[in-house]
Amino acid sequence: MNEMSVLMHLLSKKENNSIIGSTKKEILNALNVRDKNKLIYFQNLITSASNYLEPIGLQIRFNPLNSYWYLTFDSETTEIISANPFEGNPRLAATLFCTLICCIGSSGETTIQKIIEIRKKKGVIEDIKELKKMGFVLFDKNLNKVNLTPLIGYLLDLEKLFLKIALKMKN
Repeated sequence: MNEMSVLMHLLSKKENNSIIGSTKKEILNALNVRDKNKLIYFQNLITSASNYLEPIGLQIRFNPLNSYWYLTFDSETTEIISANPFEGNPRLAATLFCTLICCIGSSGETTIQKIIEIRKKKGVIEDIKELKKMGFVLFDKNLNKVNLTPLIGYLLDLEKLFLKIALKMKN
């Protein structure tokens, strides 16, 4: 296998329903890169692979929730092709967004009470259970803890989302 084949395999592998791709360390180990310039090599590899894949509508992206690099369709293409996982059920999207806000504010996990305070709606616990079935959150009712899974990082461009939130807060 050549370098590009190995990279494509690593970027498209699916470990489970909420983890796709590979970490920088896994990619460098698979390509047997061990010299002192491995970070420069990695950046050049990702950049050149991205440029190579761009004409066919693919992108190499980074999920900041679990530090995995993965292969996806171009965001414009994805918006046209992909279906909204919350279509016809906006309350789940709203609950997930509130959960995201709560988790960011408290080191990655939150409580049901905090989500209810922000959401201010009935049925938040049922929404959390549904989001758990969909693979977006981990929920421990006994400990009253809710954590996000990395799945949301694959479906949303978190960097753009945070930038838009910051701009709205600034205004």
